[in-house]
Amino acid sequence: MDSLQRPLSFVLLCLLNVAWMWRPAAAAELPSESCQSTSVPKSIVVGGIARTYLLRVPCKFHERRSALVLALHGRTSNAALFEIQSQLDEKADQEGFALAYPDGLVDTTGGTNWNYFYDPYYSNKPDDVGFLRAVIDSLQATLHPDAKRIYVTGTSAGGYMAQRAGVELADRVAAIAAVEGNTYVVTPPFSPPSIPNPVAPVSVLLLKGDQDPYNYYCGANFAGAPGFHVSSADEDFAYWSGPAANSCSRVDTPAPLCSTFGVVETNGFVFGQTTDVVKKVGRHCKDDTEVTMYRLIGGGDIWYQSPMNVPGQVPFNPDLNRHTGVTTNDILWKFFVEHPKSREEHRDHD
Repeated sequence: MDSLQRPLSFVLLCLLNVAWMWRPAAAAELPSESCQSTSVPKSIVVGGIARTYLLRVPCKFHERRSALVLALHGRTSNAALFEIQSQLDEKADQEGFALAYPDGLVDTTGGTNWNYFYDPYYSNKPDDVGFLRAVIDSLQATLHPDAKRIYVTGTSAGGYMAQRAGVELADRVAAIAAVEGNTYVVTPPFSPPSIPNPVAPVSVLLLKGDQDPYNYYCGANFAGAPGFHVSSADEDFAYWSGPAANSCSRVDTPAPLCSTFGVVETNGFVFGQTTDVVKKVGRHCKDDTEVTMYRLIGGGDIWYQSPMNVPGQVPFNPDLNRHTGVTTNDILWKFFVEHPKSREEHRDHD
């Protein structure tokens, strides 16, 4: 019997192995056909105030590998409207990065806004930096994005605020992209204050329309109120590429983006004048960061979805191509992908 049992046992074992190899895949191993990316309202208390944001986690998101992008709306807008306006959801679903759309608070004019450098529209300035920090830290603890791939973008007033986030949250944020919006505005009776140094190096992308009626490409002074000043594209680029921020040792196209201020206009404003320069890049910066600035010829205060490298169309920039991206969303995402936090920088500020 023993001599018969051994061959039979061997045959049974072989059959079991074959059956195991050809078993149906478990449900967890199959791609989910029911997964649908949706935006979920969230809230978080900062300084005793309940702050809100929309969170979108696409089906392709992977813990500790995928990026997180905070997207800041413009003045008088909100998270839900900016989600529709920017169409960032589509890019997030394609590329697998999570999106948080924070809501600004109402300012003294009755519209939503951000507490940027140095917003004149708040009497009691909200802790928007603390709010963005809390959103990042909360999602780091629950969503677990790649800590080296946290980014902030924004438009108009949100572009101003994205730059403040680049200054004060650079220990968490790898890169920022300001789509319109300058670094600062100063209004009387305040004297021009200095912008603090960023807490860490951070890569910076600036997309600026030279016909934006609200975010002045070449800056502005107001003759009737000495001390009123909006930073220009040159001042913004000089700050981010200079010794106060990223200390870039090489600047492509050193010629200025704007010439000196012109004559006083009928409304009392004095504006700078554009030159022929359409792009500036600061390279060889601290911790492998980079500062890139594109002039959008004819561009306004708009998050453009159509290609911006077509001659004769508005806006236009001849240096945009398939490598840089040609729409707003493609340009900023390609820039983000190429600029995670360096290992050295992340180790120093982890």
